[in-house]
Amino acid sequence: MSASNEHPEVVKLNRIASRHIGRVAAARRGLAVRRGEQAKLAAALEEALDQIVPPHQRYRIRRWLEVAALLALTVAEVVVAETVVQALGLSASSTVLVAVVVGVTATGLAWLAGHEWALAHDPQAMAAGRRSWLSIAAATAGAFLVANLAVRVYYGVLAEQASRLGTGLVAPLLAGFLLTAVTAALMVVAAFITAHAETAKEAELRKRLRQVRRQLAVLNGRADGAETGPAKHLAVVDE
Repeated sequence: MSASNEHPEVVKLNRIASRHIGRVAAARRGLAVRRGEQAKLAAALEEALDQIVPPHQRYRIRRWLEVAALLALTVAEVVVAETVVQALGLSASSTVLVAVVVGVTATGLAWLAGHEWALAHDPQAMAAGRRSWLSIAAATAGAFLVANLAVRVYYGVLAEQASRLGTGLVAPLLAGFLLTAVTAALMVVAAFITAHAETAKEAELRKRLRQVRRQLAVLNGRADGAETGPAKHLAVVDE
């Protein structure tokens, strides 16, 4: 039977289906183009990240994790410092204040040392002629630890004298070295975290990459949903 003898309603439905299928096909082509663009952008961002991350720092610590870790280490430093400051016989508020200053100073020096270490090992910074103050930062941190040890031993001796336990140096030295070792260990951890923390540029690129990947996942979901669209409509027309 020729097409002219077809039922008018069938002809109308075929036209509607054809137009709809054409629009779906155009939408699918548009989605494919957008998916390709987003995939290229994601690949470009990944390549940029690979280029700016130094080879010796392939494991990078996120900036939010760095901040959280430094805060936790500062609290630990304050607790360690408070055990010594209490021997000064200050008021409770003054004891806490001095301990906070000591703890913040310890973490600050550790952050500075870690930052300068990363700068000293950054080829771009060296090529640009940026000077690293790593030796000065390390010397300052070392002097801070030596001062901590001296103060702790001194007040350990005074505490023994006040308790009439003797005037020996063995116990104060052991206690001082132990507390100083704990302080130094916390500072080393803080410096390591800072030295391997991502830069602001890296954080920006990673944020942009996450956004692109989310958009790409949405486009993939829409494309998968559009795959069955024309087939369904053709089945309806056939019926």
